[in-house]
Amino acid sequence: MKKLLLAAIFACAAITAFAQGQLNFANDTGTRVTNSAGANFPAANSTAYKAGIYWGAAGTPESSLQLLSAANNGVTTTWSPFSGIFSGGTATLPTLGQVAIQIRVWGATYADYAAALAGQVTNPSELTGKGIVQLITLGNPNSVPPGVPTSITAPGAGDTPFQRFGILPGAGVVPEPSSIALGLLGLGAIVLFRRRK
Repeated sequence: MKKLLLAAIFACAAITAFAQGQLNFANDTGTRVTNSAGANFPAANSTAYKAGIYWGAAGTPESSLQLLSAANNGVTTTWSPFSGIFSGGTATLPTLGQVAIQIRVWGATYADYAAALAGQVTNPSELTGKGIVQLITLGNPNSVPPGVPTSITAPGAGDTPFQRFGILPGAGVVPEPSSIALGLLGLGAIVLFRRRK
């Protein structure tokens, strides 16, 4: 009896270790990606921009979210016939339950969002954008009957629906030390000038 019980425990542990959850990596007409002018962006069927899923356990800070691999459908350059709508298909995450996700968009010439932000330092016209951090309870493909992938735009109760977000030039530009020094010098001059008055 003990052996049977131990075997059942190890089997459950093995199943849990390989558990996978799924979500529908696509937005809709009410949650489009826009540009700084508020127009839907990019143009329909554009492959010049990637949309990616950054994810972590529920409660993970935004700065610690990791990019889901392209092999798991975590990155797409597929945009639907309507501008501002990405269509990545079913993304598979290596866990079940509730997770934190964030959709980020960047130029397709860069490997990921961080590289695109770094590119903005030398090329301020480079476009990047990111949505809110969502809480999503993943669909379970191994349930009986199999669960459907969770929609990011209309998730279940207690989850956070995806929202429209903008893609902007130079959003991640960090001022160079010389720019900061020049700004401080100007501020010091103003303070000195006011004191003399």
